[in-house]
Amino acid sequence: MKKVTMKRTLVALAAAGFAVVVSAGEDAFTKLDADADGHISVEESISDERLYQGWATADANDDGEIDAAEFSAFEANEAKSGEQASHPPK
Repeated sequence: MKKVTMKRTLVALAAAGFAVVVSAGEDAFTKLDADADGHISVEESISDERLYQGWATADANDDGEIDAAEFSAFEANEAKSGEQASHPPK
């Protein structure tokens, strides 16, 4: 019985953590999308140096704008890169 309760607790915590990450990503996208058109333009990206510097990578379809999916992928890639930098290979 305790194992089931522990599993449920872990699943709930994992889901809550995922919701916080998704919410934080959406909030960052919304803040950068100043004109609320659903895309981040080069001009809007200037306020986020990381995004501005990584524009070519973030704008995966090379249409001159970053949509929510591209932004999420860029954020995930940046987080992964940061993780690897803080844990260099042995």
